[in-house]
Amino acid sequence: MKKTTDTLWKTMCLLLGIGLIWCLSLPYFMLSNADQDIFSVATINRLGRDGNVGEGTGRPEEKMKRIIKIVNDLLNIAESSDNPQGPSALKDYKEELQSVQIHMEAEKVKGQLKDEMIKEMHLNKIQLQRHVAHMEELLKLQLEKEEKKIQQLKSVPPPPPLKDCKAEMQLFQFQIESEKEKGKLKDEMIKDLRAVKLQLQLAHMEKAPPLMEKKEEMVEKVQPLKPEETNCPLPPMDNHPECMGKLKWLSKMWKSQPCYAGYGVNGSVCSFVIYLSEVEKWCPVLPCRVPLSKKAEAGSDYAVVRENLTDLYPSLEKRSQFRWIEQRIRSMERVWVEAGRSLSAKYDLKERKAKQILVHPGVVTAESKAKIAEAAFNGGPLGELVQWSDLISTLHILGHHVYLTASLPDLLHYFGVDTGGCPPFHSNPNLIYTDIIGLRQIKSVLKGSWLKYRCIIRVLDTFGTEPDFNHISWANKHKLASPFGRLNMIPLQFYTMFPHTPDNTFLGFVVQNQLMSEQSELFKSNKRQNQALVYGKRAEFWEGKTAYLDVIHKYLEIHGTVNNRKALPNYVKNHGIVKGTDVQALLRQSKVFVGLSFPYEGPAPLEALANGCAFLNPKLNPPQSSLNTKFFKGKPNIREIISQHPYAEAIGEPYVWTVDMNNSIEVERALNAILNQTIEPYLPYEFSCEGMLQRVNVLIEKQDLCSSAVSWPPLSALQVVKAQMSCKTACQKAGLICEPAFFPHLNNANSLAKNSVDCQTSEFSASGLVFPAYNSTQHCWFQSDPLLFSCVRSDESLTRVCPCRDFIKDQIALCKDCI
Repeated sequence: MKKTTDTLWKTMCLLLGIGLIWCLSLPYFMLSNADQDIFSVATINRLGRDGNVGEGTGRPEEKMKRIIKIVNDLLNIAESSDNPQGPSALKDYKEELQSVQIHMEAEKVKGQLKDEMIKEMHLNKIQLQRHVAHMEELLKLQLEKEEKKIQQLKSVPPPPPLKDCKAEMQLFQFQIESEKEKGKLKDEMIKDLRAVKLQLQLAHMEKAPPLMEKKEEMVEKVQPLKPEETNCPLPPMDNHPECMGKLKWLSKMWKSQPCYAGYGVNGSVCSFVIYLSEVEKWCPVLPCRVPLSKKAEAGSDYAVVRENLTDLYPSLEKRSQFRWIEQRIRSMERVWVEAGRSLSAKYDLKERKAKQILVHPGVVTAESKAKIAEAAFNGGPLGELVQWSDLISTLHILGHHVYLTASLPDLLHYFGVDTGGCPPFHSNPNLIYTDIIGLRQIKSVLKGSWLKYRCIIRVLDTFGTEPDFNHISWANKHKLASPFGRLNMIPLQFYTMFPHTPDNTFLGFVVQNQLMSEQSELFKSNKRQNQALVYGKRAEFWEGKTAYLDVIHKYLEIHGTVNNRKALPNYVKNHGIVKGTDVQALLRQSKVFVGLSFPYEGPAPLEALANGCAFLNPKLNPPQSSLNTKFFKGKPNIREIISQHPYAEAIGEPYVWTVDMNNSIEVERALNAILNQTIEPYLPYEFSCEGMLQRVNVLIEKQDLCSSAVSWPPLSALQVVKAQMSCKTACQKAGLICEPAFFPHLNNANSLAKNSVDCQTSEFSASGLVFPAYNSTQHCWFQSDPLLFSCVRSDESLTRVCPCRDFIKDQIALCKDCI
């Protein structure tokens, strides 16, 4: 009985074991029939990350062997009668069966995940198919439409024989246009398909989204892109981990700041990538952009003399403040180009670094309220506009990168102030050219940060700024009131129109005489009339000058270019306000250009000389300065001028005749001399296009006001003069010019000893403007404040030690060793 019970027990355990194994293996057999190849490496890796599901499960063949082994063991147990402890024997396989169960559950989970992946991939496929089908339908409709047009055209009755050719040409033209439309439609479809591919690439580079991501989000990712986003394959992001995040952010926020559009961002993926790779450096540079970038970089390393001004015009045209400047530049383009070629042939202009240069003429901005740009077309002063136009042309021809600003918003954009998420547009200029108004605007925009640009600023200053007016503490202490002073700049940073203030730098301008080679013969053939042209566009300049003009009228017919005819003597032939070229034509016809004592130091007298017309230059008695003349009041200097045009006065006869307007005998003597002579056109080299190109090029390359280690002009040009007068006067008497850059080299006892000054005692002081100097007891004073070095001051009780240098004839800004 006991044996029978044991046999039944064994049989029952065997059946239960087989049943359990069959239940556990059923899902496995179902799963094994599925296609295992659809599982990608990415899916298996992700499954490994999600709880290590399926790790170490092995191949299906190995699992089957394990199951067969278990079944055989159970059969052996059932057949064996030696072991009455059936349940105990089966317990040995409990852990094995649990392991198999875990593996089976893992395979089940994998199957579920596989199904989700298949659904998502089907969804992408469906979207692509729909898009392609849509494009094919559009193409089909377009082709049908074109076929109908062709059939309609063919159905038209044949034209008369004489018009056969015309009809054939119309049909041929229509067919060509039809083919063009087909080509365009085909191109658009290809672009759209490429765009879909690009978007899928973009999605692929992102981190894999969760498998259970919403279907709506997946649909959104495969929407077609705009045509301009094509041909923009994204490069690997290996070394740019922040790139994808920045792309996502910019795609949503690019309209939040208008400055993004200024960098070319237009909503396309390409524009996003270009901006984030080339402006903000978050992403790798696109492969298609790398050669262009390298080429641009290589081209920007060195300045090359340009053959035209074409690239300059767009910046001028989009700002109304530059309208007069643009007209002058256009009228002189050919002269500038020829001058650039000529200078290149004479000097080696290679190996020059191209500079990033900001040009900000504050005087033309609306914020300045000067209205000089508007008045230029109505008889207003042109001197400053002439200088700005010639400087801009010079910088461009020399091959530098010029950025123009003409308002406070322009400055804000350039320096990246208050532009939201955008970086500065060009915040690292090598040089900044502005004027006193512009300098104050730059300070107001940049606040304290303007100081980092301080030494690269050049301030255009027509009449000059002397050191004592420039120095804040000195000007305040000595009550040197001036709305244009107390800027505390290095005096050499002020760039003047004429070389009248040696403490400053002479920038100059160009005299527009337009005498091209083919015009020379025409100029010679023109016979001058017995006429004089008066220098003065405003009627008030003529007031009180009738007696002076009456004397001239006895000898010459008088012409004017005045804005108001009423104030003129009856014998004056007035042409009204005319263009510069018309003024030059009048100068070529005239024998004398008549000064009226005002305006002071303008460009017109040099234009007269360049056109072969002598200049009658009125004396000023007493000399005019900010101390006694309303016009000069407030100017940051006390420089005296003794005639209307001191530079022209220095040129002298037979070109310039300086006379006392109130002395009729002196005026008549000058007129007789002029009428009995013939003069050739004369233009100092420094006021020609080539002369200005040479001068500005040397200043850009050599004048470094940011480092005391750089010495320019070279010390070989230094010549020391000792005198009890201003260094300006002392150097001029020696046929030299005062050079303030040399003051620091003389400002010590050793240097004075080398120049025969034996200092018995000495001191450093900032109490004077004439140091270094010494007195009769050989007590020496040295300057302790470099901003107070001055060429123009004197002290009768002291002997000044003056740093003089030579200069090139008709190029006073440069010494003989400077080029």
